[in-house]
Amino acid sequence: MREIIVDLGGEELTLAATFKASVEISDRVGDPLVIAREAAIEAMMSQNGVPYDPRWKFSVRNVPEIIWIGAKAAGDKRKLEDVQELVFAAGFIAARDVATRYLAAIVSPTSEEIEESGGDKEPGK
Repeated sequence: MREIIVDLGGEELTLAATFKASVEISDRVGDPLVIAREAAIEAMMSQNGVPYDPRWKFSVRNVPEIIWIGAKAAGDKRKLEDVQELVFAAGFIAARDVATRYLAAIVSPTSEEIEESGGDKEPGK
């Protein structure tokens, strides 16, 4: 199980990137692959100075929910309302960064997984 440790307004949270958490995010918020794709397109367009209106957007409702699902997957017993208050206290911009990092942990392999799959080997070896 992949985990990331994040600071949200001075409070340390562990978020677990699991298949079950990714399915719950998909059911409650949006497919993590779609979210990641839209974020990547938005970043690329922004770098090139091209306006882009993503099909999926972070909101004051979905940012705390994404973080709560990750914390719950890591064994945290807080209620959604508790995480909503943490997010509000930390600020939505900081919390969005946490949600973005967590979603990246879900959809991207770790460097160890890349090495195990042979991603760093020379072709033919």
